[in-house]
Amino acid sequence: MTMVLAIHATGPYEYRFLGSHDFFSQDFLAVILNQLARFSVPVFVSLSGFGLTMKYGSQSLKSGNGLSGIQVPAISFYRERLYKIGLPFLFWSVLYLAIQGKLKGPWNQQWPLDLVPYLYRTGADYHFYFFHIIFECYFLFPILLWVFSKLEKLRLPLLIVSFLLQLYVSSPAHIWFDGYPRIPFIFSAFFLYWQFPFLLGIFFALRNLDRSSMDLPPASRASLTAMGQGPSTESKRAESSGKIRKAALVFLTLLSFAIVLWEYIFWTYRSDNPGDFNHFTRMSVVIYSSIFFLLFYLWPATSNDSEHTDSGWKQRIAHLAGLSFFVYIVHTWILRGLQILLPEWMLPVLAVLIFSSFGIAEILHRLISIEWIRNVLGLEKRRKPSRARAE
Repeated sequence: MTMVLAIHATGPYEYRFLGSHDFFSQDFLAVILNQLARFSVPVFVSLSGFGLTMKYGSQSLKSGNGLSGIQVPAISFYRERLYKIGLPFLFWSVLYLAIQGKLKGPWNQQWPLDLVPYLYRTGADYHFYFFHIIFECYFLFPILLWVFSKLEKLRLPLLIVSFLLQLYVSSPAHIWFDGYPRIPFIFSAFFLYWQFPFLLGIFFALRNLDRSSMDLPPASRASLTAMGQGPSTESKRAESSGKIRKAALVFLTLLSFAIVLWEYIFWTYRSDNPGDFNHFTRMSVVIYSSIFFLLFYLWPATSNDSEHTDSGWKQRIAHLAGLSFFVYIVHTWILRGLQILLPEWMLPVLAVLIFSSFGIAEILHRLISIEWIRNVLGLEKRRKPSRARAE
Protein backbone atom coordinates (compact mmCIF):
# COMPACT_ATOMS: atom_id res chain seq x y z
CA MET A 1 0.00 0.00 0.00
CA THR A 2 2.82 2.40 0.79
CA MET A 3 4.11 1.89 -2.75
CA VAL A 4 0.81 3.11 -4.19
CA LEU A 5 0.97 6.14 -1.92
CA ALA A 6 4.52 6.75 -3.15
CA ILE A 7 3.36 6.70 -6.79
CA HIS A 8 0.67 9.30 -6.14
CA ALA A 9 2.81 11.51 -3.92
CA THR A 10 5.71 11.65 -6.39
CA GLY A 11 3.62 12.20 -9.53
CA PRO A 12 3.80 16.04 -9.71
CA TYR A 13 7.58 16.03 -9.37
CA GLU A 14 7.93 13.74 -12.37
CA TYR A 15 6.46 16.49 -14.54
CA ARG A 16 9.07 18.90 -13.23
CA PHE A 17 11.84 16.43 -14.08
CA LEU A 18 10.66 16.43 -17.68
CA GLY A 19 11.44 20.10 -17.90
CA SER A 20 14.78 20.13 -16.12
CA HIS A 21 16.30 16.65 -16.47
CA ASP A 22 18.22 17.46 -13.32
CA PHE A 23 19.56 14.13 -12.05
CA PHE A 24 20.74 15.65 -8.78
CA SER A 25 17.38 16.92 -7.64
CA GLN A 26 14.33 16.00 -5.61
CA ASP A 27 12.48 15.57 -8.89
CA PHE A 28 14.72 12.73 -10.04
CA LEU A 29 14.44 11.11 -6.60
CA ALA A 30 10.67 11.21 -7.14
CA VAL A 31 11.17 9.51 -10.51
CA ILE A 32 13.20 6.73 -8.88
CA LEU A 33 10.60 6.17 -6.14
CA ASN A 34 7.74 6.30 -8.62
CA GLN A 35 9.28 3.77 -10.99
CA LEU A 36 10.45 1.57 -8.11
CA ALA A 37 6.85 1.35 -6.88
CA ARG A 38 5.43 0.37 -10.28
CA PHE A 39 5.34 -3.29 -9.26
CA SER A 40 2.65 -2.56 -6.66
CA VAL A 41 -0.65 -2.85 -8.54
CA PRO A 42 0.35 -5.74 -10.87
CA VAL A 43 1.73 -7.69 -7.91
CA PHE A 44 -1.46 -7.04 -5.94
CA VAL A 45 -3.45 -8.44 -8.88
CA SER A 46 -1.16 -11.50 -8.89
CA LEU A 47 -1.59 -11.94 -5.15
CA SER A 48 -5.37 -11.72 -5.56
CA GLY A 49 -5.32 -14.58 -8.06
CA PHE A 50 -2.87 -16.49 -5.86
CA GLY A 51 -4.88 -16.04 -2.65
CA LEU A 52 -8.24 -16.95 -4.15
CA THR A 53 -6.79 -20.03 -5.83
CA MET A 54 -5.10 -21.15 -2.62
CA LYS A 55 -8.38 -20.74 -0.74
CA TYR A 56 -10.56 -22.81 -3.07
CA GLY A 57 -7.75 -25.20 -4.01
CA SER A 58 -7.06 -26.02 -0.37
CA GLN A 59 -10.77 -26.64 0.21
CA SER A 60 -10.84 -29.00 -2.77
CA LEU A 61 -7.81 -30.95 -1.52
CA LYS A 62 -9.26 -31.26 1.98
CA SER A 63 -12.52 -32.58 0.60
CA GLY A 64 -10.63 -35.18 -1.44
CA ASN A 65 -11.66 -33.85 -4.84
CA GLY A 66 -8.15 -32.95 -5.94
CA LEU A 67 -7.17 -29.87 -7.91
CA SER A 68 -9.05 -30.98 -11.01
CA GLY A 69 -12.24 -30.93 -8.97
CA ILE A 70 -11.98 -27.34 -7.71
CA GLN A 71 -15.37 -25.70 -7.50
CA VAL A 72 -16.04 -22.04 -6.83
CA PRO A 73 -19.65 -21.57 -5.66
CA ALA A 74 -20.49 -18.74 -8.04
CA ILE A 75 -23.52 -17.29 -6.25
CA SER A 76 -21.89 -17.05 -2.82
CA PHE A 77 -18.58 -15.95 -4.36
CA TYR A 78 -20.11 -13.04 -6.26
CA ARG A 79 -22.39 -12.10 -3.39
CA GLU A 80 -19.46 -11.90 -0.98
CA ARG A 81 -17.38 -9.79 -3.40
CA LEU A 82 -20.26 -7.42 -4.08
CA TYR A 83 -20.72 -6.95 -0.35
CA LYS A 84 -17.04 -6.47 0.50
CA ILE A 85 -15.93 -4.49 -2.57
CA GLY A 86 -19.09 -3.34 -4.33
CA LEU A 87 -20.72 -1.55 -1.39
CA PRO A 88 -17.62 0.48 -0.44
CA PHE A 89 -17.13 1.38 -4.11
CA LEU A 90 -20.71 2.59 -4.42
CA PHE A 91 -20.66 4.52 -1.13
CA TRP A 92 -17.38 6.32 -1.74
CA SER A 93 -18.21 6.97 -5.39
CA VAL A 94 -21.46 8.70 -4.45
CA LEU A 95 -19.73 10.63 -1.64
CA TYR A 96 -16.88 11.81 -3.88
CA LEU A 97 -19.27 12.75 -6.67
CA ALA A 98 -21.33 14.76 -4.19
CA ILE A 99 -18.22 16.57 -2.90
CA GLN A 100 -17.27 17.43 -6.48
CA GLY A 101 -20.75 18.78 -7.20
CA LYS A 102 -21.63 16.08 -9.72
CA LEU A 103 -24.95 15.29 -8.03
CA LYS A 104 -26.42 18.79 -8.11
CA GLY A 105 -28.33 18.24 -11.31
CA PRO A 106 -30.19 19.35 -13.30
CA TRP A 107 -32.03 16.11 -12.60
CA ASN A 108 -33.33 15.43 -16.05
CA GLN A 109 -33.33 12.32 -18.21
CA GLN A 110 -29.67 12.85 -19.15
CA TRP A 111 -28.45 13.20 -15.55
CA PRO A 112 -28.25 9.46 -14.64
CA LEU A 113 -26.63 8.70 -18.00
CA ASP A 114 -23.91 11.27 -17.28
CA LEU A 115 -23.11 9.49 -14.00
CA VAL A 116 -22.63 6.06 -15.60
CA PRO A 117 -19.01 6.70 -16.72
CA TYR A 118 -18.05 7.62 -13.14
CA LEU A 119 -19.26 4.23 -11.96
CA TYR A 120 -17.65 2.26 -14.77
CA ARG A 121 -14.83 3.91 -16.68
CA THR A 122 -13.82 7.35 -15.38
CA GLY A 123 -14.18 6.74 -11.65
CA ALA A 124 -15.22 9.19 -8.96
CA ASP A 125 -11.51 9.81 -8.29
CA TYR A 126 -8.47 9.16 -10.43
CA HIS A 127 -7.40 6.04 -8.53
CA PHE A 128 -10.79 4.32 -8.65
CA TYR A 129 -9.74 2.51 -11.83
CA PHE A 130 -8.41 -0.12 -9.44
CA PHE A 131 -11.96 -1.11 -8.51
CA HIS A 132 -12.74 -1.90 -12.12
CA ILE A 133 -9.66 -4.12 -12.42
CA ILE A 134 -10.65 -6.09 -9.32
CA PHE A 135 -14.31 -6.34 -10.38
CA GLU A 136 -13.34 -7.84 -13.71
CA CYS A 137 -10.80 -10.20 -12.16
CA TYR A 138 -13.37 -11.43 -9.66
CA PHE A 139 -16.03 -11.77 -12.34
CA LEU A 140 -13.80 -14.01 -14.47
CA PHE A 141 -12.03 -15.87 -11.66
CA PRO A 142 -14.35 -18.91 -11.40
CA ILE A 143 -14.09 -19.74 -15.10
CA LEU A 144 -10.34 -19.03 -15.27
CA LEU A 145 -9.66 -21.25 -12.27
CA TRP A 146 -11.83 -23.99 -13.75
CA VAL A 147 -9.89 -23.87 -17.04
CA PHE A 148 -6.46 -23.90 -15.38
CA SER A 149 -7.43 -26.66 -12.95
CA LYS A 150 -8.85 -28.91 -15.68
CA LEU A 151 -6.09 -28.38 -18.26
CA GLU A 152 -3.16 -29.34 -16.06
CA LYS A 153 -0.77 -30.10 -18.94
CA LEU A 154 -1.68 -26.88 -20.74
CA ARG A 155 -1.20 -24.52 -17.80
CA LEU A 156 2.29 -23.42 -18.78
CA PRO A 157 1.47 -22.99 -22.52
CA LEU A 158 -1.60 -20.97 -21.54
CA LEU A 159 0.49 -18.79 -19.24
CA ILE A 160 3.05 -18.22 -22.01
CA VAL A 161 0.30 -17.22 -24.44
CA SER A 162 -1.09 -14.88 -21.77
CA PHE A 163 2.36 -13.33 -21.31
CA LEU A 164 2.81 -12.77 -25.05
CA LEU A 165 -0.66 -11.25 -25.31
CA GLN A 166 0.14 -8.98 -22.37
CA LEU A 167 3.28 -7.76 -24.11
CA TYR A 168 1.37 -7.21 -27.35
CA VAL A 169 -1.12 -4.86 -25.67
CA SER A 170 1.51 -3.12 -23.53
CA SER A 171 3.46 -0.08 -24.64
CA PRO A 172 5.57 0.48 -26.64
CA ALA A 173 4.00 -2.36 -28.68
CA HIS A 174 1.99 0.25 -30.56
CA ILE A 175 5.34 1.54 -31.87
CA TRP A 176 7.24 -1.73 -32.27
CA PHE A 177 4.35 -3.55 -33.98
CA ASP A 178 2.84 -0.60 -35.77
CA GLY A 179 2.28 -2.59 -38.96
CA TYR A 180 0.45 -5.43 -37.21
CA PRO A 181 -3.27 -5.57 -36.36
CA ARG A 182 -3.95 -3.63 -33.18
CA ILE A 183 -6.52 -4.50 -30.54
CA PRO A 184 -8.77 -1.44 -30.09
CA PHE A 185 -7.85 0.44 -26.93
CA ILE A 186 -10.82 0.33 -24.56
CA PHE A 187 -9.57 1.79 -21.29
CA SER A 188 -6.59 1.00 -19.09
CA ALA A 189 -8.56 -0.85 -16.39
CA PHE A 190 -9.99 -3.35 -18.86
CA PHE A 191 -9.11 -6.97 -17.98
CA LEU A 192 -7.22 -7.45 -21.23
CA TYR A 193 -4.44 -5.21 -19.91
CA TRP A 194 -4.25 -7.03 -16.55
CA GLN A 195 -4.93 -10.64 -17.42
CA PHE A 196 -1.33 -11.90 -17.20
CA PRO A 197 -0.63 -10.78 -13.59
CA PHE A 198 -3.90 -12.40 -12.50
CA LEU A 199 -3.20 -15.65 -14.35
CA LEU A 200 0.36 -15.64 -13.00
CA GLY A 201 -1.05 -15.77 -9.47
CA ILE A 202 -3.47 -18.57 -10.37
CA PHE A 203 -0.73 -20.58 -12.06
CA PHE A 204 1.72 -20.47 -9.17
CA ALA A 205 -0.98 -21.10 -6.58
CA LEU A 206 -1.92 -24.31 -8.41
CA ARG A 207 1.76 -25.17 -8.64
CA ASN A 208 2.12 -24.61 -4.92
CA LEU A 209 -0.93 -26.76 -4.20
CA ASP A 210 0.40 -29.50 -6.48
CA ARG A 211 3.63 -29.61 -4.52
CA SER A 212 1.97 -29.47 -1.11
CA SER A 213 -0.32 -32.37 -2.01
CA MET A 214 2.72 -34.49 -2.86
CA ASP A 215 4.76 -33.58 0.21
CA LEU A 216 5.88 -36.40 2.48
CA PRO A 217 4.23 -36.51 5.90
CA PRO A 218 6.38 -35.48 8.89
CA ALA A 219 6.91 -39.09 9.96
CA SER A 220 8.41 -39.98 6.58
CA ARG A 221 10.76 -37.01 6.68
CA ALA A 222 11.84 -38.01 10.17
CA SER A 223 12.55 -41.57 9.04
CA LEU A 224 14.69 -40.31 6.16
CA THR A 225 16.73 -38.23 8.58
CA ALA A 226 17.22 -41.25 10.82
CA MET A 227 18.44 -43.28 7.82
CA GLY A 228 21.27 -40.85 7.21
CA GLN A 229 19.63 -38.65 4.58
CA GLY A 230 19.16 -35.81 7.03
CA PRO A 231 20.59 -32.35 7.27
CA SER A 232 24.29 -33.33 7.09
CA THR A 233 25.20 -33.11 3.40
CA GLU A 234 21.75 -32.43 1.98
CA SER A 235 21.21 -29.32 4.11
CA LYS A 236 24.59 -27.93 3.10
CA ARG A 237 23.79 -28.44 -0.56
CA ALA A 238 20.39 -26.87 -0.09
CA GLU A 239 21.91 -23.91 1.75
CA SER A 240 24.47 -23.38 -1.00
CA SER A 241 21.91 -23.58 -3.81
CA GLY A 242 19.62 -21.35 -1.79
CA LYS A 243 22.25 -18.61 -1.64
CA ILE A 244 22.75 -18.83 -5.39
CA ARG A 245 19.00 -18.63 -5.98
CA LYS A 246 18.67 -15.61 -3.68
CA ALA A 247 21.49 -13.80 -5.46
CA ALA A 248 19.97 -14.59 -8.87
CA LEU A 249 16.51 -13.40 -7.83
CA VAL A 250 17.84 -10.15 -6.36
CA PHE A 251 19.97 -9.53 -9.46
CA LEU A 252 17.04 -10.12 -11.84
CA THR A 253 14.80 -7.84 -9.78
CA LEU A 254 17.35 -5.02 -9.76
CA LEU A 255 18.04 -5.50 -13.45
CA SER A 256 14.36 -5.37 -14.37
CA PHE A 257 13.92 -2.24 -12.26
CA ALA A 258 16.91 -0.64 -13.99
CA ILE A 259 15.21 -1.30 -17.33
CA VAL A 260 11.97 0.30 -16.09
CA LEU A 261 13.87 3.39 -14.91
CA TRP A 262 15.95 3.60 -18.09
CA GLU A 263 12.82 3.34 -20.23
CA TYR A 264 11.19 6.20 -18.34
CA ILE A 265 14.25 8.43 -18.74
CA PHE A 266 14.52 7.48 -22.42
CA TRP A 267 10.98 8.62 -23.16
CA THR A 268 11.26 11.84 -21.14
CA TYR A 269 13.57 13.12 -23.87
CA ARG A 270 10.99 12.27 -26.54
CA SER A 271 7.68 13.32 -25.01
CA ASP A 272 6.53 16.04 -22.63
CA ASN A 273 3.54 14.06 -21.31
CA PRO A 274 4.27 11.26 -18.79
CA GLY A 275 0.84 9.82 -19.55
CA ASP A 276 2.27 8.59 -22.83
CA PHE A 277 4.88 6.35 -21.21
CA ASN A 278 4.46 6.34 -17.43
CA HIS A 279 1.85 3.74 -16.55
CA PHE A 280 1.51 0.12 -15.44
CA THR A 281 0.73 -1.41 -18.83
CA ARG A 282 4.30 -1.22 -20.12
CA MET A 283 6.38 -4.18 -21.23
CA SER A 284 9.12 -3.29 -18.78
CA VAL A 285 6.68 -3.06 -15.87
CA VAL A 286 5.07 -6.39 -16.82
CA ILE A 287 8.48 -8.07 -16.59
CA TYR A 288 9.57 -6.14 -13.48
CA SER A 289 6.39 -6.88 -11.52
CA SER A 290 6.43 -10.55 -12.56
CA ILE A 291 10.01 -10.97 -11.36
CA PHE A 292 9.13 -9.12 -8.15
CA PHE A 293 6.29 -11.57 -7.55
CA LEU A 294 8.58 -14.53 -8.22
CA LEU A 295 11.19 -13.03 -5.89
CA PHE A 296 8.93 -13.84 -2.96
CA TYR A 297 7.42 -17.02 -4.34
CA LEU A 298 10.77 -18.62 -5.19
CA TRP A 299 12.73 -17.22 -2.24
CA PRO A 300 14.26 -20.31 -0.64
CA ALA A 301 13.23 -21.16 2.89
CA THR A 302 15.90 -21.77 5.51
CA SER A 303 15.97 -23.73 8.73
CA ASN A 304 15.85 -20.48 10.70
CA ASP A 305 12.69 -19.18 9.05
CA SER A 306 10.37 -20.75 11.61
CA GLU A 307 12.31 -19.10 14.42
CA HIS A 308 11.86 -15.64 12.90
CA THR A 309 8.18 -15.91 11.95
CA ASP A 310 7.06 -14.28 15.16
CA SER A 311 3.28 -14.40 15.52
CA GLY A 312 3.29 -10.80 16.77
CA TRP A 313 4.78 -9.54 13.53
CA LYS A 314 2.33 -11.61 11.52
CA GLN A 315 -0.56 -10.06 13.41
CA ARG A 316 0.79 -6.52 12.90
CA ILE A 317 1.25 -7.07 9.18
CA ALA A 318 -2.22 -8.62 8.89
CA HIS A 319 -3.68 -5.67 10.79
CA LEU A 320 -2.04 -3.10 8.49
CA ALA A 321 -3.17 -5.10 5.48
CA GLY A 322 -6.71 -4.91 6.84
CA LEU A 323 -6.47 -1.11 6.98
CA SER A 324 -4.96 -0.72 3.52
CA PHE A 325 -8.26 -0.87 1.60
CA PHE A 326 -9.60 2.15 3.49
CA VAL A 327 -6.24 3.91 3.12
CA TYR A 328 -6.32 3.37 -0.64
CA ILE A 329 -9.80 4.88 -0.92
CA VAL A 330 -9.25 8.07 1.13
CA HIS A 331 -5.56 8.93 0.76
CA THR A 332 -5.93 11.05 -2.38
CA TRP A 333 -7.90 13.72 -0.54
CA ILE A 334 -5.33 13.83 2.24
CA LEU A 335 -2.59 14.06 -0.38
CA ARG A 336 -4.22 17.03 -2.11
CA GLY A 337 -4.22 18.97 1.14
CA LEU A 338 -0.61 18.09 1.94
CA GLN A 339 0.57 19.12 -1.52
CA ILE A 340 -1.07 22.51 -1.04
CA LEU A 341 0.57 22.97 2.37
CA LEU A 342 4.00 21.55 1.41
CA PRO A 343 4.31 21.88 -2.37
CA GLU A 344 8.11 21.76 -2.38
CA TRP A 345 8.68 18.90 0.06
CA MET A 346 8.10 15.55 -1.52
CA LEU A 347 9.53 13.24 1.16
CA PRO A 348 7.79 14.98 4.11
CA VAL A 349 4.52 14.87 2.16
CA LEU A 350 4.94 11.14 1.57
CA ALA A 351 5.85 10.46 5.20
CA VAL A 352 2.92 12.46 6.58
CA LEU A 353 0.60 10.89 4.01
CA ILE A 354 1.52 7.36 5.13
CA PHE A 355 1.21 8.06 8.86
CA SER A 356 -1.94 10.19 8.62
CA SER A 357 -3.76 7.79 6.27
CA PHE A 358 -3.04 4.74 8.39
CA GLY A 359 -3.62 6.80 11.54
CA ILE A 360 -7.13 7.79 10.48
CA ALA A 361 -7.82 4.19 9.47
CA GLU A 362 -6.61 2.97 12.87
CA ILE A 363 -8.80 5.49 14.74
CA LEU A 364 -11.90 4.47 12.79
CA HIS A 365 -10.98 0.81 13.27
CA ARG A 366 -11.01 1.31 17.03
CA LEU A 367 -14.10 3.52 17.14
CA ILE A 368 -16.49 1.74 14.78
CA SER A 369 -17.79 -1.64 15.87
CA ILE A 370 -20.91 -2.02 13.72
CA GLU A 371 -19.87 -4.45 11.01
CA TRP A 372 -22.00 -3.17 8.13
CA ILE A 373 -20.70 0.38 8.67
CA ARG A 374 -17.12 -0.94 8.76
CA ASN A 375 -17.71 -2.76 5.51
CA VAL A 376 -19.23 0.26 3.76
CA LEU A 377 -16.25 2.39 4.79
CA GLY A 378 -13.80 -0.25 3.56
CA LEU A 379 -12.60 -1.41 6.98
CA GLU A 380 -11.91 -5.09 7.45
CA LYS A 381 -14.14 -7.23 9.63
CA ARG A 382 -12.94 -7.29 13.22
CA ARG A 383 -10.67 -10.20 13.96
CA LYS A 384 -11.30 -12.34 17.00
CA PRO A 385 -8.40 -12.03 19.47
CA SER A 386 -6.23 -15.12 19.33
CA ARG A 387 -5.39 -16.94 22.50
CA ALA A 388 -1.84 -16.61 23.71
CA ARG A 389 0.22 -19.70 23.27
CA ALA A 390 1.10 -21.65 26.36
CA GLU A 391 4.84 -21.72 26.68
